[in-house]
Amino acid sequence: MTKGFLNKELPVFAFFLLLSFIFWYLNELSKELEATIHYPVRYINPPKGRILTGVLPKKIGMELRGPGYTILKIKLSGSKAPVVIDFSKMSPKKIPGKTPSYYLVTSGLIEGFSKQLHADFEILAIQPDTIFFGYDRLVTRKMAVLPDIDVEASTSNMVIVVPDPDSIFVTGPEHVIDTVSGIRTRHRSFKRLNENFRTTVALDCPEYLEVTQKRIALEVSVIGRPSLLFDLKNHKGN
Repeated sequence: MTKGFLNKELPVFAFFLLLSFIFWYLNELSKELEATIHYPVRYINPPKGRILTGVLPKKIGMELRGPGYTILKIKLSGSKAPVVIDFSKMSPKKIPGKTPSYYLVTSGLIEGFSKQLHADFEILAIQPDTIFFGYDRLVTRKMAVLPDIDVEASTSNMVIVVPDPDSIFVTGPEHVIDTVSGIRTRHRSFKRLNENFRTTVALDCPEYLEVTQKRIALEVSVIGRPSLLFDLKNHKGN
């Protein structure tokens, strides 16, 4: 009889336990809570003719305080719009040294982020507390196109590859441009061939650089080796 009684009362007990939890949870959501939420960040408007350098954080953590339901909604949101750091509205501090470096104290960004997010919570702190970066001169230079292509041909032939165009204009930070001798194409391989052909390939552009075009043409010529042609002429003369 005790077993039967428990079997009847257990679902009722579980129902009221769940109901109590729901009421408790709703009550907690009406209170103020604190949580750290990570937002993606976008950097815009560096000084004219300059580009940002350094490892700038792609996300920042904000310690928030606000209504529980608001904090929960933000946590459950899979995608968050990035917050924007506009350098035209900032006054970074310079770090003394031969190579100019700068930093921003993120506590000074709280008011701007609050306006951007339009939310009914308070931003208590931001991590990291300091963002370090540098400026570099933005330059444009003409650079050679370097074909990266393998063509299998018979031993009696040689392969000549000519890019079209053979050079392009490249824009980027001066310290990166100075280390690049040219812009390579994406690697391509072709099986044993004996005929000329033309193909289009993408450029493999290093990070931080921009090029005037993303793809170029390659003229591939398969011709007889000079030594072999010379031997054939001598053979005919004899």
